[in-house]
Amino acid sequence: MTRARLGFVLAASFGAALSSAVPARAGGLGIAVEVGLRSLSNSADTEKAIFDSRSGVGLGLGLFYGRGERWRFGLDVRHIGRDGERAFAADRTSPAFHLGHPLNFTMNQGVVSAAYLFGKIGPVSPYLAIGGGLVSWKERSDIAGLIERAAGTSPLFEGRVGFERQQGWLRLGLEGGITFVPNAIGVGGISQVYEESDLGGVFVVAKMGFSRR
Repeated sequence: MTRARLGFVLAASFGAALSSAVPARAGGLGIAVEVGLRSLSNSADTEKAIFDSRSGVGLGLGLFYGRGERWRFGLDVRHIGRDGERAFAADRTSPAFHLGHPLNFTMNQGVVSAAYLFGKIGPVSPYLAIGGGLVSWKERSDIAGLIERAAGTSPLFEGRVGFERQQGWLRLGLEGGITFVPNAIGVGGISQVYEESDLGGVFVVAKMGFSRR
């Protein structure tokens, strides 16, 4: 995937989860975008060994349908891309060392979700949401000119909580939660050494949505 195309996918992903963050009226349809920090904290040692940082930027795009004043259903796509280095550790209790081989990791998520809104508290509306879907991930590394690739697909489950403010057709929100992507990795490399297999983790995102009244 070229960087230009990757940027397009990122922009598309940049709004998905907000689909759950928009209190639409009965039968209301809308679109939403999001951007924020997403981590692989369910495999924290692997994440730190390869990427050093604890989170990366995720983008999303989504559609949502509001049912009454309390329920909203969403269909979201998201993209997370991170650059790091291959790493080595002697065992699960040992620190990791970078090997100097660049590694690019990308993950695309497709999620369907249901959110329950609790009504207004002052100017904002709090909500809870759960979702499920699929994750497709790819890894590319350059080892002295030899390109190695790995890829996989796994189920995704998530829970999130958020707050949203509605201003006419515009919705602005802040959301946090956690994703679970079990048994996605762990059959090779540093993740096998650390006995970690979940590509999910905590996230915090800002959202902006648009819908008819």
